[in-house]
Amino acid sequence: MTGTPLPRSLDPAQGELLAGYLLRLAHRIGISPLDLAHRCGLTAGTTFPTHHLVRLDDNRSRQTATVCRLTLPEVHALTLATQAPSYPPLHPVYLGRHQSQIDMANDGWVFTAFSRYCPACLADTTGLPGGSVWQGSWRLPLTFLCTRHHRLLDWRCPDCQAPAFSNGYRADGRWRPTQLTPSPRSRLHPAQCRHRPGTGRDPACAQRLDHPSATGKGPTEAMVHAQQRLSAAARSVAGQQVESLGRPTSPQRFLNDVRATTLAICSTWPATAEALTSTEHLDAVASHTETLNRAPAERSGPQGDGWLARSVDHPPGDPLRAAALMALVVRILDDPDGQTVLARVLSRLPSSRAGYRRLKRLAPHCSPGMNTAIDESTHLRHGTVGPPALFPQPPSHQGLIDPKNIPQHLPDAWPLDELNGPATQLRRDAAIRLVQMTRGGSRAAAARYLGITPGALQSATVTIRAWQKMPANADAYQDALQRIAEIAAATEAHRS
Repeated sequence: MTGTPLPRSLDPAQGELLAGYLLRLAHRIGISPLDLAHRCGLTAGTTFPTHHLVRLDDNRSRQTATVCRLTLPEVHALTLATQAPSYPPLHPVYLGRHQSQIDMANDGWVFTAFSRYCPACLADTTGLPGGSVWQGSWRLPLTFLCTRHHRLLDWRCPDCQAPAFSNGYRADGRWRPTQLTPSPRSRLHPAQCRHRPGTGRDPACAQRLDHPSATGKGPTEAMVHAQQRLSAAARSVAGQQVESLGRPTSPQRFLNDVRATTLAICSTWPATAEALTSTEHLDAVASHTETLNRAPAERSGPQGDGWLARSVDHPPGDPLRAAALMALVVRILDDPDGQTVLARVLSRLPSSRAGYRRLKRLAPHCSPGMNTAIDESTHLRHGTVGPPALFPQPPSHQGLIDPKNIPQHLPDAWPLDELNGPATQLRRDAAIRLVQMTRGGSRAAAARYLGITPGALQSATVTIRAWQKMPANADAYQDALQRIAEIAAATEAHRS
């Protein structure tokens, strides 16, 4: 039956990718997506290659058009290359090298190994006889929110907690190979979770992902602006110009600046946080960088977000972390003085690191402003690297204070308000230091004792580090800590 037109078909929806279209059509005619793929000549075996999302060759395009009763332009519109024409990683020549479709599919900047989704969009099936539509833009790593419903996208199934629209992981924790359509033999509604827990012979989860009750977090204004900037650049046409670091450049070079800035932030964290302390959701960026620093075995474990992040210069899988990171990236690139910030940050990246070599490979394809920042960072390198402004905290009050009585945030009434510093972070940091004064050990150990997450610890560390660099702040803080410890010791003595 290969190449024979189907008795009935569907019109592609606006913004739909091939994977989602096949799901809707297979559901409508009552066959599995794999059977439909065989008829279209997209695969001959039991696996479904993901590189078809990038672009289709002429033979497969014609056969798919014939079987599905579509025109060739309609078939090509189901690929990312058509939907994001100015997105550099989707071009056959990227960073000066020829790349195959398989190379593109394996690049963490081309598309995610799963699909983020908006439950409200999946629930809106008005005029769609095949069911829910999976938007093609949801597969791009740079898409993290739904502007239509003003919400961050979801990424996990609410039932099995595996990344949505993914093959997920085996019982031993290893991730299954990515497929164009997960569980391609399963006959499910397009909005059902297709993850197979345990062995591959287990049935798919089948949880519905289109329940309107599933609510996502609202994005900040900076996240919305970042999404608009990134989406507009990826979809721009030839000849358009955009701004990057205060200078006009092409959308392609701007998007390469985005990758270079991501690499700079994640390779040198918390250097960027020290320079831009007022940025929202720094704790989410800190959590992402902490994940990247885990051991490879830990990062690739079941549901390990490190597997989804892939590399230091790739966006994270979690939409909140991706939104926070991209908002920070776009904030820097939108600022005419952003190259000064980038130069200082990049001066903290040793030339011996792999990230530095990646940066040098990116540089010829970035904007003039980015190259100016890279050149300036070379001159700053030796002047900006130095010991952090965090003073050590000796265990001076062991036996005088019971650490079990120390809260995660010290009360407002204790002598911290007079410091005129970041109040919330000071209360958290002071609690960590008080535990160190009573138990000894590192800041990380003290934070774990208090139940403070690594991301919150990192956020407090970079904020207080920057604040302490102001004249007299470190001495005033040390004095306040000593008074707090004496208050705590007196309170402990009164209890006993």
